[in-house]
Amino acid sequence: MAYVEILHSNGLTVTQWDEDVFAEYIGMLWWKHLMGTSSSAVIQVKENLVKAPGDSLTIGLRGLMQGGKVTGDATGIGNEGTVAFYNQNISIDNVRQLIRIVDVPMSQKRINFDLLQQSREALTEKAQIDLDQQITTDLSSTASGRVQGRYLYGGADSNWNATHTTALTNVNNTTGQLTSAAIDIAKRKALIPVNATAKVRPARIKNGQDFEQWYFIVAHPYCIRDLIQNDAAWKNAQLNIPPRSEDNVIFTGNSFKGAWDGTAIYEYDQINLVSSTIQVAANLYLGAQAHAVVWGQRPKFGEEELDVGHTLVYEIHEIRGSSKLVFNRPTPEDQGVVHVFSAAVAD
Repeated sequence: MAYVEILHSNGLTVTQWDEDVFAEYIGMLWWKHLMGTSSSAVIQVKENLVKAPGDSLTIGLRGLMQGGKVTGDATGIGNEGTVAFYNQNISIDNVRQLIRIVDVPMSQKRINFDLLQQSREALTEKAQIDLDQQITTDLSSTASGRVQGRYLYGGADSNWNATHTTALTNVNNTTGQLTSAAIDIAKRKALIPVNATAKVRPARIKNGQDFEQWYFIVAHPYCIRDLIQNDAAWKNAQLNIPPRSEDNVIFTGNSFKGAWDGTAIYEYDQINLVSSTIQVAANLYLGAQAHAVVWGQRPKFGEEELDVGHTLVYEIHEIRGSSKLVFNRPTPEDQGVVHVFSAAVAD
């Protein structure tokens, strides 16, 4: 008997899966609330290469104009201003997540849930975890952009040392815990480029019809514990009350712990821990354009059937690259992150 059937491999079905996978994948990301397409976002998303050829993308940055102002009858020619442009190139490559399901008929028969659906969901979850970890790893890197104006060890700028491992030994569990005062120092480092050439711009966040400027600190749970339990200034001011933007995703969820002086505070258990004299957390104080994710191909769902359907291989395939932004200034420095290393002694 002849019949027509839309099989699971039909192109329309695959297209729908691609859209669903991408939406679910991005929606599951911990970092999603700090991602955006503009240079005012903490994590800038670029999809220029989705429809254009190329295996890398150069992100540009315009510096502030220097000079160029004349008054009175002074001659303008010869007194023109200058402006510098900086850039960073990010390469893209294949990123694939795969899962194999064997003896599909009997495997499905033994359980009371949809094995294939759960396998697809597990694959999507794995892709989300991978990108979250990649962003955290990128932002936490001390291999490039390292200048004193972008680092705080413990509660005092004097703990700085040009050698990272030496500076870590200056963090102790008495004066090195995360406090509101340490957050203030990190903010001043962002706003006032001492021992750095440029300020860290705050991110612009939409709030209703308006835009607000915010910095963010993402800290390990041990550091959040110390801030909430031990910092008198935080407790006395009761500043762990959310701002008025209750309908804004930026200020919701159990990761959001409150705000201090224009800095939104987040708890993230994947912040890196470093062993030194004591255990130290590599917290991240973030402003605009701290990081970029570049897609050459959005995540696509694929499948391959083997042994007449008894074995299935599912794949999520994307082409992407990511990096902390460290533009090629004369002295390269992190564009949008101040590294805040705080004591993180376990309970």
